[in-house]
Amino acid sequence: MVLPGGRGTGFAGTGLSRGLSAFGLLISAICVQGASAQESGAADSAGTLPDVRVVVHRPDELYDGYLFWHRTDEIGADFENYSVLVDNDGNVVHRWETNISGGGVSAYVLPGGRILRMGGRVADAAPSGALAGVPQASVVQIADSRGDVLWEIESNDAGIDRFHHDVKPMPNGNILILTYTIVSADEAAAMGWDLDGAATALSDGIVEVRPNLEDGSAEVVWAWHFHDHIIQDRDPGAPNYGVIADHPERIDAHFPESYAPMDQIRQHLNGIDYNAELDQIVVSSFIYNEIWIIDHSTTMAEAAGSTGGRSGLGGDLLFRYGNPAAYDMGTIDDRLFIRQHDSNWVGAGLPGAGNLLIFNNNTRIGPGFGALGTGAMGTTALEAQRQLQGVSNVHELRLQPGEDGRYPRESGEPFAAEQVWLWEDPEFFAPFQGGARRLPNGNTLLTSTVNEYAREINATGETVAEYFGSAPSYKTFKYSREQVAELL
Repeated sequence: MVLPGGRGTGFAGTGLSRGLSAFGLLISAICVQGASAQESGAADSAGTLPDVRVVVHRPDELYDGYLFWHRTDEIGADFENYSVLVDNDGNVVHRWETNISGGGVSAYVLPGGRILRMGGRVADAAPSGALAGVPQASVVQIADSRGDVLWEIESNDAGIDRFHHDVKPMPNGNILILTYTIVSADEAAAMGWDLDGAATALSDGIVEVRPNLEDGSAEVVWAWHFHDHIIQDRDPGAPNYGVIADHPERIDAHFPESYAPMDQIRQHLNGIDYNAELDQIVVSSFIYNEIWIIDHSTTMAEAAGSTGGRSGLGGDLLFRYGNPAAYDMGTIDDRLFIRQHDSNWVGAGLPGAGNLLIFNNNTRIGPGFGALGTGAMGTTALEAQRQLQGVSNVHELRLQPGEDGRYPRESGEPFAAEQVWLWEDPEFFAPFQGGARRLPNGNTLLTSTVNEYAREINATGETVAEYFGSAPSYKTFKYSREQVAELL
């Protein structure tokens, strides 16, 4: 089914309740009786529960792999930060220690049992308090199987004010990292970007870093920044003026109308993935309610402009989807995504290979946004987030790029995509963060970060297993025995 820019919906399957089934098989490292997803780890900052409790509903359909749970501490709720690998019986088979906080950010297992992670040091402070309450990181690390640091880069060493949210290991060993650059009102005005009275704003971006584990050095080999690709229709005398609907490849610097109460956060990218075959990057924007695809085949200079690369568009957007109102080709009624996270391509060899998965939180928040924990810190804020109600869903899209990597679009119409699968369960809601990852047997692993919960579902949307954590995890993964053999 084709959904042009978020117009209309279709359900290929719905999930079962996450409540414990009478036929479910309860498996726990210490045989703790079940709790709901919302209750599973709400009060476990003291570490009294197992790291992950596993409930299997369909043993014959369970993916035979190892769950990776990277404990994160997005808003300072006093969880101990470390990472674990758990088998399907709930046993911890490996643990990585860390010298940094989780920071509400992701981590990945690398070949050889190493781990790629990001976070902050205890002594770190956000520059001028600009990033208070925002998932952020001052350092990205590669650690060995014990958790000891082999290599690291700090954001200042990359010429960036802050890393945040997500990283992506690339096949060539390089690392893509989401970034924040602090832009002053004067600097923004020189680009045609009116900050509406704010002294500074955050410009989201990406850096690609080449790590050298032998000497500990790092080289920034590629970068992309939001502020290089804006368009505005407020001031004909200012730079980057144009008709927004005529340039969907550019990003409206003044969308939406208000950023209150957190005026510095304007794009809020929260996930990144890389497709080596296409040499393209996909990111997710929490503020714009869209996913964006960018050409990675560009040089550093081309990525800052609108020409060059395989597509010939430089660093301008190749594709965008989820909210056509963001480029004046729709209204709020056409919006498909609301506060989505973790857009990612289904990997080669997996069912649905090449399709895009988008974890749509579907979190509807208004002027009271700040009172719900964003901008606030600590356990109280976490509990406030858990009180939100809604229904999240997962979208699987099939795109058809041309030979040049561009995505066809009918003149005067928003970008379109074929929706091949949509999963939704009225009892599944992830207020903030989370993710969806396809597994080799066709199952999909879902993460509800705030609720310290993950669920494995089959292709028809039925619940195969549930995973109850003792601390939040931004995104969970399951790795095959072969991928983690050195750790077993």
